[in-house]
This record gives sequence, structure tokens and C-alpha cells, in this order.
Amino acid sequence: MKKLLIAYKLNSDLQYYEMIVDSFMNGQFQQAYGQFTAMPKKNRVDFIKSATVGGWDTGLGDHKIMQLFDKILL
Repeated sequence: MKKLLIAYKLNSDLQYYEMIVDSFMNGQFQQAYGQFTAMPKKNRVDFIKSATVGGWDTGLGDHKIMQLFDKILL
């Protein structure tokens, strides 16, 4: 994850997660899926947990979250 944070000049995992949500909101779905799958599996799981039971209102619908859930194993 450190390499991704450095590459995007971000300071935290949450900033990276927010970047993924922003990509979705801007209609850049392929980019968002690519950013999601670029993360280590642990961070993909953390993202899903935060977006579902963690109280973080991403604005993503259940459909998008389920699609991301399917990509955890990639």
C-alpha cells in the first residue's frame, strides 16, 4: 500500500479509499476498479468493511459495493 500512496502522493489509506470513491462518482468506473484491485487484499477488505459496517457513507450504492466485493479475490 505504501507504494500506491507514494505514487499518488497521498498520506493515508483513507485518502486512497476516497480517491476510489471519487473515481466512481466522476463516472471513471474502470479507473476505480483498477485502483481497487491495485490495493493489497487486506486493504480491499478494509475498504469494503468501512463502506458497509464502518459507518463511512461513501455514496456508493449497494450494487457498486457488491461489485467491489467480488473483486476482493483478484
